[in-house]
Amino acid sequence: MRRPWIGVTVKHIRESGSLGRAQSATETAYLQAVWRAGGLPVMLPNLPEAAPEFAERMDGFLLTGGCDIDPARYGASPHPRTGPVDPLRDAFEFALVEVARAQGKPILGICRGLQVLAVAFGAVLCQHLPDVTELTHDSDAPPPARAHPVRLEPPPALRDLLRAHGIGEVLEVNSYHHQGIRRRADCPPALQPIAEAPDGVVEAFIWAPDAIRALAVQWHPELLVEDDPRHLWPFRWLVEAARPS
Repeated sequence: MRRPWIGVTVKHIRESGSLGRAQSATETAYLQAVWRAGGLPVMLPNLPEAAPEFAERMDGFLLTGGCDIDPARYGASPHPRTGPVDPLRDAFEFALVEVARAQGKPILGICRGLQVLAVAFGAVLCQHLPDVTELTHDSDAPPPARAHPVRLEPPPALRDLLRAHGIGEVLEVNSYHHQGIRRRADCPPALQPIAEAPDGVVEAFIWAPDAIRALAVQWHPELLVEDDPRHLWPFRWLVEAARPS
């Protein structure tokens, strides 16, 4: 049985020096987690016009972490603490979500990836969580430090997977974000929250509860896998959902 091909989104970085050439890259931990879960990771360049072809050829997608989304995408003005945005990456990832949804290809969103999926379904993000909560979400503790617990409310379609990984109702996670979905009421109707932080910030959601086609987590499980293999579960969900029938 061949490994499902998992398209992994990338960020832009720029070389130092006079040439300052742009490069596309992603953290190795994402690629390793996809491989350990049984998938074949394929890095996708930010080419919006290629999104339909990527959606056709890949079996599933991983939307990775990175910079803030342009607030214009959800009809807001930039907050003073909103960071630099990447219009090309935004254009590609939103195009990719649109065509992947149309083709029924599964999507896993991590950190920024959760936010992309949320906005694609109609959410308005809180642009700076420290304005509205005292709980630390933008931690400066290096992996594998945990920042706070999340309380899980998995649908039936995920319960067996979580049990198989020894995960109960509460999971300690890391946290490296300053934006997100402030509370359950801010989640679009098409998305079902399945995890919250103690302050009510939505930490995970799914789309299509009976036959999940999108799963998103706000923390970074790829940075916890080496310390605690239980955190491989989102990647295993993605790989199994992406297996060709």
